[in-house]
Amino acid sequence: MIANLRAAGLLSLLVLGATPAAASSLDDFARCLGRSGARYYRAAWCPHCRQQEQMFGPAVRYLPSVDCTGGCSRVHSFPTWEFAGGQRFSGVAPLSALASRTGCRLDAHPGASEREAGEPRSPRDRYLGGARIIEVPRR
Repeated sequence: MIANLRAAGLLSLLVLGATPAAASSLDDFARCLGRSGARYYRAAWCPHCRQQEQMFGPAVRYLPSVDCTGGCSRVHSFPTWEFAGGQRFSGVAPLSALASRTGCRLDAHPGASEREAGEPRSPRDRYLGGARIIEVPRR
């Protein structure tokens, strides 16, 4: 019976302990972005903003964001990241780019796909300013 309790306790630690580590890594990263002075400008109607926010998953709630749905005087494209020194990045920013510009540590989290890491899915994908370029074949 004691062996069964130990096995159940070990199993619960493995199951409960595996998932939060991945989430806390992005939580910490998003919090660090705020502490570094970075600011995320977004609009509710913006599909690229939704793509950026999907990269953070539930940790998006910790991003220092400004909702520009009604307009923002200094921001004309979305999403836009502004950093402590006043530099800006327009478009969907790879998490690695945010890490290098802010000095925040981005730990690779288990189960992260290439898409979450901001990397192209295939060698044929092209990105310009963080936005995926879709090639339309000519007729």
